[in-house]
Amino acid sequence: MLSFVRSTSSKSLLALGASIGLIAALGAVAATGADGGDDRPPAKPLAEAIASSLDGQEIDGISARVTFTNEMLESAGIVEGVDPLMGGGSGRLWASNDGDVRIELQSEAGGGDVQLVARGDQLWLYHAAANTVYRTTMEPEEKSADSESKDEWPPSVAAVRRMLKQLGSEATVSGAIATNVAGNPAYSTRVEPKDQGGLIGGADVTWDAANGAPLRVAIFARGENDPTLAIEATEVSFGAIDPAVFAIQPPASAKVEDLGAASQPAGSDKPKRPIKGLSAARAGVPFEVSAPAELAGLTRSEVMLVGSGAKKSVTITYGEGLSAITVIESAASGKNEAPSLGATYQAKRDGIEIPTAKVAGAEATVFGTPLGSLVSFTRGGVRYVVIGSVTQQDALTAARGL
Repeated sequence: MLSFVRSTSSKSLLALGASIGLIAALGAVAATGADGGDDRPPAKPLAEAIASSLDGQEIDGISARVTFTNEMLESAGIVEGVDPLMGGGSGRLWASNDGDVRIELQSEAGGGDVQLVARGDQLWLYHAAANTVYRTTMEPEEKSADSESKDEWPPSVAAVRRMLKQLGSEATVSGAIATNVAGNPAYSTRVEPKDQGGLIGGADVTWDAANGAPLRVAIFARGENDPTLAIEATEVSFGAIDPAVFAIQPPASAKVEDLGAASQPAGSDKPKRPIKGLSAARAGVPFEVSAPAELAGLTRSEVMLVGSGAKKSVTITYGEGLSAITVIESAASGKNEAPSLGATYQAKRDGIEIPTAKVAGAEATVFGTPLGSLVSFTRGGVRYVVIGSVTQQDALTAARGL
């Protein structure tokens, strides 16, 4: 097991499928073997299969060929296969034992490559189609002595059972399915949300029985047999990775977009907590907040003021669970006045057709995908983003109700 995987909280690791964001991140270090025949591991209850895998052999590093599937944007009306991020692709992955990661993907449609490098506290992504580098600085999470003492690593079977019981309150989790992926004995499980309100049908997670390395992560839209998002790898090699692999740099001619530091504000001991309540939110921003009591048939359930300074925004939630709709309102800037996320010259140059619709006289960007939808528009100096695991029509109805 790689050390950067081990350092993640056992609660997050064991809740396979509970957090799709974490699953996707772990899936980025997915690995399958090229040798080993068709042997399958012994049948075990899920808790034992997870615990024994995480207690397996130490891994110094991983290199592998990877395939990324993305069917999200094709259904949104965007040209398929523009680049590997939007249309899927294949490439290589390297991950070291100290947490450095490099992923490169190429598009089969000739849309240019993508490079992602996480080295030390630096993270950057190079998008060749736009000749742009997106970069940020990461700050490692600090753990207190108390939290360290409470974490079991490797987790016991009893600890895994507790986590699965907690996960079971929100999702249906299958047993451990003994399988073989590209010659590696492996286990697989299916996680499906009990909340039937959203568009997410579930996730499949497959991991190496010997060391716990994720082999495949796939996310499915409700009612679909083929994954909407998936990442998997083949021709894996376990072993130490040459540090030079992570020393590459993007082209000097690339435009750089600095996303800032992914850490708490300087000089503060703890991240600022959001301020809750409609009155407090309205008092904390320089624009008029639109927050009707009901939206698209859903009742307003929460209002929060987040951020600081000029980056303050108001987040309003309607409904509960996976069928909830979230509205994010912020002061519009010159970059997103009309329309935000609109069909820019660069998008057209790259062959991307971004769907639009009219919302209360404003031109809105509309994305309807198998897993959820997003509507973004600017009106009266306020930028609105409506998002949820709902159909495009439901998202538009909500946007038009603001």
